[in-house]
Amino acid sequence: MNLFDSSAIFNLFLQGKYNTLVSGSTIPLAKYEIGNVLWKNYKIRKKISKKEAIEAGNVLFELIDSMETVEPPLLFAIRIALEEGITFYDSSYVAAAIESGYDLITDDMKLREVASSKVRTMNSTEL
Repeated sequence: MNLFDSSAIFNLFLQGKYNTLVSGSTIPLAKYEIGNVLWKNYKIRKKISKKEAIEAGNVLFELIDSMETVEPPLLFAIRIALEEGITFYDSSYVAAAIESGYDLITDDMKLREVASSKVRTMNSTEL
C-alpha cells in the first residue's frame, strides 16, 4: 500500500489519477496542506481563480476522505524532525509510512531524500 503526502496528492489530482489516490492512504494533515496549496495557487501565484480553488478543493477533500487515514505516531515524528532537520509536517508522513509499513509517495525531493533512508519512497510519476 502507498501513503501519499500532499505534494503527490496534488500532482496526481492534476493528472486525473483519482483511482490511484483512493486506493492509497494519507495522514489527517493532508487536507490542511492541500487547502494551503489551493490558497497559494490562488492568492500568491495567481494560477487559478477563486472559483477554481473552491471546485478543486471540493474534489480533493472528497478524494482524501475516500483514502485510508493513518495517524502518525507524534513522538516518533518529532524525533525524526529533530534528527533529520525537516519540518514536523514532513516527518509526520515519514513516521506514518514507517509505522504502517507503507511506501511513501512524495514529489518533495528534500523529503524523499531524507525519507529514503528510512522507508521505501517513490514519486508520483513512478506509479
